[in-house]
Amino acid sequence: MFKAFNITEPGPILLLVALLQVWSYPMHDPVMMDRGFLADRETTRKSFIHAGWISVICIIIFGSFGIIAGAQAASGESMNEALLRLLGDNAMLLFNITLIISAMSTLDSTLSSSSKLVAVDMKLMPASRFNGRVTMAVFMLLGLLCVFLGNKDLFSAVAVSGTASMYLAPVIFFCLWGKQDQVPVWSYVSTFILAIAGAALYFVESAGHTQLLGDAHKYTKLLFISATVLIGGCLLFWLGILSNRKTQPLPSSA
Repeated sequence: MFKAFNITEPGPILLLVALLQVWSYPMHDPVMMDRGFLADRETTRKSFIHAGWISVICIIIFGSFGIIAGAQAASGESMNEALLRLLGDNAMLLFNITLIISAMSTLDSTLSSSSKLVAVDMKLMPASRFNGRVTMAVFMLLGLLCVFLGNKDLFSAVAVSGTASMYLAPVIFFCLWGKQDQVPVWSYVSTFILAIAGAALYFVESAGHTQLLGDAHKYTKLLFISATVLIGGCLLFWLGILSNRKTQPLPSSA
């Protein structure tokens, strides 16, 4: 059934959220960032370009299933039930296998990245296979605990990680594009804290543990949090650059 476009509906709201998070989300994706630099720079660049258009096509096709199911679903029928009725058993079997493969790929890359973060980047323990496996087990248990905290929405994991990754957006805007190399450490740290706080706030709000942002739809809350993190992070970087310029000594005249 046709529905008129309404900017306040969850769908358009999520599109606005995607426009805010698209700048930073790919930079934290472990599949791209941890596996993408195994080859030389030129091969990696070409791989990212081709992965881009292939991903766009796949995402559009995958999203079309939800659109078709929503348009053809009977009253009270879930998306999976509608797809099963429309596609049949064999097609739905392939559809579910694809989802499982995608989930396993995400888990694999996330756990390997957690080991790299703890052992290689943060150097909290010696880099070894045993320590890597222990780190993976700990992160798996922590993720499992989240399932029992009242939020079983698959999208919440993407929303939380996407919001947390938004601390990278000012890095892209000011450091990579703006060529600014005088950003103080406190700008990075405060932006990171702001993004993590925003991600935590969305988690407790979407799970129903708090109502600090009122009774608005959880996607509306996500849009508000994402905009706050992005604007706040950019403001912190801008203030940090200004403070560094003011404290730098003037060049002495010969």
